[in-house]
This record gives sequence, structure tokens and C-alpha cells, in this order.
Amino acid sequence: MDYYSASVNFGIIRRRVQALVVEATMDLGLTYSEFSLMLMLFDKEGCSQDDMTSFLHVDKAAITRVIKMLEKKGFLYRKQDDVDRRLKRLFLTEEGKKLEPVIKGIVKKIMDFLAADFSEADGEFMIKGIDTLATRLGMADYEAVFGKKGRGTK
Repeated sequence: MDYYSASVNFGIIRRRVQALVVEATMDLGLTYSEFSLMLMLFDKEGCSQDDMTSFLHVDKAAITRVIKMLEKKGFLYRKQDDVDRRLKRLFLTEEGKKLEPVIKGIVKKIMDFLAADFSEADGEFMIKGIDTLATRLGMADYEAVFGKKGRGTK
């Protein structure tokens, strides 16, 4: 198996998808990070900021910055949890909800383009494979991958 090529290709895929999303959302005034959070929020509305940190594998400070920008743009709002007052839950505004078909349409166009040379079965396999890889990497830490503690780990 050509691991080196696969690793390089993952980087190319990430950078090209990000570039396409940035260009496609320019008129909406969204950054790639805002796009990603909105996309996740369409299916997980009412989740906490901490949940979003886990879903997107991004640190709390980055999520907080993105949330503040989306609030400022009028696409989402935070509401204190009814039971745990420390938690802030994320909800879409009416303006934010209007973006769902647009944002999901961008994702569909990119995925349709990627899968154009695949049979339907191979396309489904590709999507399932990407989901599996993302789930596995989402649970990975340095020690799990390299078998030893990282430099920043005690």
C-alpha cells in the first residue's frame, strides 16, 4: 500500500475542498470555519459549545471565536441551558436556517464532483470509508498512533 501517496492526497483533498468552500461561500460572507460549524449545527441544533468542540475536533477558543462571529452576523444565538446554567446551547436564527439548503447544496456539489467517476456502490463505499477514517482519527491521540507519549503529554 502506498501510504505516502495517501497521506499527500489527504492534504490535497482538504486544501482543495476548503478552497472550493471559501469561494462558494464568499457571497454569504462565511469563512470555512463558520461554514463547518453551520453545517454541523443543521443536524445538531441545541448542542453545547463543548459538544461542538468535540464534533469538529477544534479547541474551545477557536469554537468560541467562530460562534461570536456567527452571532454577530445574525446566523446563530447562544442560550443558557435550563438545567446546567454553565452550559450554553447553540441555536440557529431564522437567517441561519435559511442558509441550510445553500450550505448543504455546496457540500452536495462538491461530493457529486468527487464521486463523478465512481459507480453508485463505489461512491457509497468512499463516503462510508471517509466516515470510518474520520471517526477513527477523531478518537486518536499521539500515544494511540505512535505508541508513546507525546512531548506535550505528562
